[in-house]
Amino acid sequence: MMKVAIIGAGAVGGLLTARLSATEAEVTLVARSNAAAAIRQNGLTMLTPQNRLVRLTPRVTDDSLSLGPQDVVILCVKAHALRGTVDSVAPLLGPDTAIVPMVNGVPWWYPHRQPEPLADRPLTSVDPDGLLWRSIDPDRVVGATTFVAVEGDGPCRVRHVNDQRFVFGDIANRDRPAVDAIVSLFGQAGFQAARADDIREAIWVKLWGNLAFNPLSVLTGATLGRLCGDPGSRGVGRAMMLEAKAVAEALGVRFATSVDDRIANAAAVGDFKTSMLQDYEGGRRLELDAILGAVIELAERARVEVPLLRAILALVDLRARERPS
Repeated sequence: MMKVAIIGAGAVGGLLTARLSATEAEVTLVARSNAAAAIRQNGLTMLTPQNRLVRLTPRVTDDSLSLGPQDVVILCVKAHALRGTVDSVAPLLGPDTAIVPMVNGVPWWYPHRQPEPLADRPLTSVDPDGLLWRSIDPDRVVGATTFVAVEGDGPCRVRHVNDQRFVFGDIANRDRPAVDAIVSLFGQAGFQAARADDIREAIWVKLWGNLAFNPLSVLTGATLGRLCGDPGSRGVGRAMMLEAKAVAEALGVRFATSVDDRIANAAAVGDFKTSMLQDYEGGRRLELDAILGAVIELAERARVEVPLLRAILALVDLRARERPS
């Protein structure tokens, strides 16, 4: 039986806990003590895209030391909160444990085994002092990206709005059995799971939408469908995505899809508040460092000009700092 630990009781962590618990895997949610207590008392409720309520009482703990080594550890926290998971991850590691960071933006492991101008040098925007690089062996990492629209209402209730796609791949392009095992597990849970030939390309395709429409949603208060449907905001988003595309291509990424196709996919989600707008309205820290800051850092390394990305980052950062308390 595959042992799976999911760290983080947010929207994505709740969705994965609900769905993966229906498979033959032994799934445990690792949450903060208050969230773990709430889930023990109230269980977990998921509203599906078909408006069907699913209620369950998952395995949950606030003490990862009690679990022992796992086959798979899935990190479902915001990029800026990853540093806080290091102590929880360590007790879960066995000789062959795979670590799957399910995070937005450019992941800390991105420079691993990459040529210049990356060359295994950590990104200061997402890993300022190299803590993640030193604490989590990149060779354990299975890269992942997801195209799901999901909202959380506290630690006990999740609304799965749209889409079910997950993409996985080894970050050093090795043929690892762990990748196939994870793809199979997510398939058993009813997700559309696939193995990527180039996980970095898949991450950039996801990132195109996030780096454009997440910040624009904070600036405008508009939903994803509105941003994609309005000619003005769509044009700004497209220009941002093209700047990011130039950065990725300078780093050797070759795309099998187009920016316009990516916008069309985002538009299909409809009137959904982006995760960054949800965080803004909830008074939480925004994932600006991983979603925009890291792309700008990569642009500097690749010597690619990204003036629009810099301008939007400055505006959203100011809006976040001026947010009413």
